[in-house]
Amino acid sequence: MKYFALLFLFFVLARCADNTANTDELEIIASEFNRDGARMIDSETRIDAIEIKGTNTIVYKYTLVNLQAKHVDTTEFKQALMPGIISLIKLSPEMKKLRDRETNFEYFYQDKDKKFIYNFKITPQDYK
Repeated sequence: MKYFALLFLFFVLARCADNTANTDELEIIASEFNRDGARMIDSETRIDAIEIKGTNTIVYKYTLVNLQAKHVDTTEFKQALMPGIISLIKLSPEMKKLRDRETNFEYFYQDKDKKFIYNFKITPQDYK
């Protein structure tokens, strides 16, 4: 997955977050994003939805449209993506509001056949 895809999501989320200031902030972010449905981020990655889990977790649901889970080395997958995701959460000014509220992030990936690949879980301890 390219870093462009992550940046795109952070900017969308930040734009939505800046427009809300209540306890339903995460639900509003997800609702606004999901209104337009799934969309391609790059030639390999589609974001299907954003969901809210519990009171403070954002779950990004992705499909890798050209891959099958059986061909993905999950150790390499994690090593390739996790540092970039954490770095963007840590350093992006657009993510400040979500960092300040100590939001948890999950990145759920499935393959083109809807088979599970990997689920990243990122907590405030990871990005503080």
